[in-house]
Amino acid sequence: MTESGPTASTPGPAMQAWQSIVQTPELVDYFAGLFETVGITVAETGETFTVIHHGDRITFEPGIRRQVDFRLTLQQRHVEGLVIDASDGAIGPEESWRIVQVLFTPFTEATLRTPVLAGRWLRRLAGVEDLIHVHLLSPTNQEAARHTLIYAAHQWLVVPGLYGRPRRVYHLQPDDALTFQRQIFRAMKEDSVSGWWRFANWYRRWRERVSVSSPGIEP
Repeated sequence: MTESGPTASTPGPAMQAWQSIVQTPELVDYFAGLFETVGITVAETGETFTVIHHGDRITFEPGIRRQVDFRLTLQQRHVEGLVIDASDGAIGPEESWRIVQVLFTPFTEATLRTPVLAGRWLRRLAGVEDLIHVHLLSPTNQEAARHTLIYAAHQWLVVPGLYGRPRRVYHLQPDDALTFQRQIFRAMKEDSVSGWWRFANWYRRWRERVSVSSPGIEP
């Protein structure tokens, strides 16, 4: 069942554009484990559709299902950019960086809204700081998309740009960001104490490779 709306019954141009992408095994594998269902809203037009990853293929439905893993609002240029980046059925390093730039903020915001991630016990178990800077690096390390993660009033905020004096600073390549999303999504789907325990152990090892502790001072 999908939510009602002006674009919920027939495919819109954005959905049709994504449907036109040739689904090579490489392309399907690139998005595997990041989500199972995603509700997409195109900011400029209000068009909505659901993306479903079946493991071996990706399908689309007009409108947003009532139950989805994530809800993302994308600009039209992001929709068009994905079509261009995936036009040859392969995702290279530069294309991956552009895709991760678009998806990082909405995926992170949606993920951190999970109640267990706002709780103190998991933050303490994993050793997650309350003010974090994240640099998403291009393949050449010449460019970066930067975000601030802030934990306040029992919730996480994801803000484009760098603000405050961070307790930890991450420098992520696209593959690092994708690996994190796959690991945390697996824990979200399992949603058990043992699953979150495994994620916390993995996270502590992973962050040693991709971040530095910074007691209030940006390195």
